[in-house]
Amino acid sequence: MEISVWQLGILIMAIGFVFVCINLGNAIKSSSKIIVNVNKMIEENEKKVGNIVTNLDSITGDVEKVISLGSNISGVIESVKFVNKIFFKKK
Repeated sequence: MEISVWQLGILIMAIGFVFVCINLGNAIKSSSKIIVNVNKMIEENEKKVGNIVTNLDSITGDVEKVISLGSNISGVIESVKFVNKIFFKKK
């Protein structure tokens, strides 16, 4: 029995194709597990995310209050610096 080069090439390509198919199947299987885990995490945290979205208005209101308070404190500090410069000039 004589084997030619092209037959050997086709055999090597077929083995490579089987190898690629097996690895592709493993990749699809692992990605399926990842998707199941992600869906499970989403379902577990759905209420928490809902609470965050529901309370988003009050959270932004609180942040605006903190920023306003910081601006007011900054203004007071600038006023004190200005008064300090007027009354306590360095000679």
